[in-house]
Order: sequence, then C-alpha cells, then structure tokens
Amino acid sequence: MADKDNKTKRIKPDLPGGFRDYGPREARMKQWILDTARMTFESFGFEPLETSAVQRTEVLTGGELDAQKIIFNLSSSAVFGDDTSEKIAEKGKLSLRFDLTVPLARFVAGNPDIPRPFKRYEIGRVWRGERQQAGRYREFTQADADIVGSASAAADAEIIALVYTTLKNLGIQNFIITINDRKELDALPSFAGFPTEKQWEVLRIIDKKDKIGAAGAAEELQKEFGKESSEKIMAFLTAPVAAAGTLAEIAEMLDAMGIDRKYWRTDRALVRGLSYYTGPVFETILTEAPEIGSVFGGGRYDDLVMSFTGQEVPAVGVSLGVDRLIAGLERMDATPKVRSATPQVLILNLLPEEKKEYLAMAAELRAAGIAASVYLGSDASLQGQLAYAIKKGVSYIVIIGEEEKKKGVVAVKNLATREQEEIPREKLIAYFKPS
Repeated sequence: MADKDNKTKRIKPDLPGGFRDYGPREARMKQWILDTARMTFESFGFEPLETSAVQRTEVLTGGELDAQKIIFNLSSSAVFGDDTSEKIAEKGKLSLRFDLTVPLARFVAGNPDIPRPFKRYEIGRVWRGERQQAGRYREFTQADADIVGSASAAADAEIIALVYTTLKNLGIQNFIITINDRKELDALPSFAGFPTEKQWEVLRIIDKKDKIGAAGAAEELQKEFGKESSEKIMAFLTAPVAAAGTLAEIAEMLDAMGIDRKYWRTDRALVRGLSYYTGPVFETILTEAPEIGSVFGGGRYDDLVMSFTGQEVPAVGVSLGVDRLIAGLERMDATPKVRSATPQVLILNLLPEEKKEYLAMAAELRAAGIAASVYLGSDASLQGQLAYAIKKGVSYIVIIGEEEKKKGVVAVKNLATREQEEIPREKLIAYFKPS
C-alpha cells in the first residue's frame, strides 16, 4: 500500500496567475451585482444578447498586431477534432474573445435586418493575456450595454446615465464619472504647435497622467516636444469645456435627467482607446479605491462595424468590469451583505428509518416556497448536525428524533433566537407561512 501511495503524483491545487475562483460568498455577491446590472439595463430598454466565447482571430484583431499580443489562441485537437489538413490549417485562427464589443460589431454586421437603434446588453467572460496587477485579471466578467445605430448625443448621455443608475442601484455612493470628447483633442496639434502625425504620441503621454502625475506628464512632453509646446498642451488640458459642442450638449442632457453633478465631470485629459474611440469617452472610478482603475469604461466607436460592412455605423457603449468592481469593494471593505442561498430550513437526519419522511417534508416546504434541505452528511449525531447548520448560516432546523416521533410532533428551532417549540407535523407549513 505504501508503494502505491509513493507512486501517486500529487498535483498542487493552484490556479495560473491572473485567474481566480469565487467561493459561495463571493459568487453570491457577483451574482447580485450581475442581477442588479441586468435589471438596470433592461429598465433602460436594453435587450439581452449572447455571443460565442470563441471567435475567429481575424474578427477579434482586424489584423492589428497590438491586439494579437493579448489574445488567447486555441490550437487544441480537442477543439479542432481530427488533424486533417483542413483542420491543421485552421489551428491558430480561433481565439477567445477579449471583450464583448467586437463580437457585437460582428453580430450587427451579420444581421443587417435587426431594428436600429439596437440597444443590447451582454454579460459574459472574456480573456486577455495581460500582465496581472491589482484589479486586473486574465479572465474576467464584463457586463456591457451598447446603442448601435444612433449618432445622437442623447445616446451618449443615456449610456452615462445608465452607469450612474447602475452604481446607485448597487448602493455605491462614492464614485465619479469622467467624460471627454476625443474630437476636442484633434485641436491639440494646431493649438500647441506640433505635427499632426505626433498626436498619438502626445495622447499616450497624456493617458499616463493619472499614473505619473501632471508634473511627470509635463516633463515627458517637454522632453519630446519642447517647453513651449509642453506648456500649451498642459494649458489645453486644464481649459474649461466650450459652451457649445458635444460635451456641453451631453451635460445639458445629464442635467435634464437629474444626474447629480457631484457624480460626473468633464476632463480633457481623459484618453481611452487611441485606435478605437471616435467621440465622447467616459470612465468611472471608485473615489475610495482609485488604484483599482476604471470599473466602468466606454465611449463612442463609430468605425468598428465599418471593418465588417464598409459603412460607418454609429455606436456607443460602456462596459462594467465586474471582477474589478468586486476587488474595489473588497479593498474599501464595502462589500454588501448579500442574501445567502443557504436553505432557510435544514431538516436533521437523525433516524435512518425516517429518511423518506425527511425528504417528503423538505419537498413540501419547497413546494410552499420555503427553501429547505435535508442534512446529507455522515455525522449521525444531533450536535454534529447542529454545528453544521450553524456554520452554514441556516435560519431554522427541524428535528424528528425518537422523542418527537413518539409524540407525533416535529421540533422547530430558530437558530438566531435559540427558541425551540414542538408543533404537529401537519402544521409545519403553517409555522413558516401563517395565514
């Protein structure tokens, strides 16, 4: 026997870096967040959509090498079946989606008859081969909401209102939504006196401002573009938003919808998705855990569907990083107390000959809308099963032991108050649901 044990290889039960498990408590909180997001999205008129986790690599990357760096490619024979020449040629051409927006654009392009504007939401897992850091994972869940087919600033404003309402419905009070218009940044080259082809380089430095600070950004700009241009760029970033234009229009609409101004602000230094967004952009941070990064992010991307159709299709959307939000709430020690899925009633399993009766009672309780379960463990003692019920957070236990069987009653114990009473078996349902 010893030789057999020595030959058994023990595998370390670890996950790869950037992945995480959710135990029952965390999984309940995650589900509560998703249920709240789903309810909020549908209250705004968004419809559900589900796209495949596996997409053609070409669809996901559009041929861009930068995008290919973060993608998880599929090459397993379990995915492709027999290694025929055709199957071998396909290997490396399928990948796991890294967001929910590109699959949406593919779906819209492939379903031209769908009514527009198309307001859809999708909740699903995505995968990115990025460096692991606080609040950033390689596998994570997103909850997206997008409006495809509307160029109106009202669509942008509604997405921002959706972010605000979702966080409020989650009971989160300390957050700020930052808004900018990428088109306003197009004026930078002529204003600051640097070549237009250098604009992306400038935007990349601006995008780092939150990490390296305004002084650090100014120093990098001065090193690359000189003192005069650097000062003009920094002055542009702090200048007030024009009284006319898209941002002003969005602000008026947010006011009309009653979105409290303490929860949002415009910021010309906000830069997102240099090759992706075409107009307004926005992101949301938890003000008590800004180091986690943006928990909601999005913007207008009018060119994405064009890669499939050759025609511009206006679109705007936002993504909730669910795992990052949970990490932020944990860091703030502000995770909500979510109702447990633990059975409200646990029926103790004390007499082997009464097992059918225990199961029948549980079925009757569930049929009456009362969460109930029978203890199925190996501990036959009253104390052992009681300890299990307490550890699980059960509200009530139901006992039919030798004494209760003789009396023809059941004992019900409230584990919160420690009160116990005996009632006739036929009145068990009425005990929990008095008329």
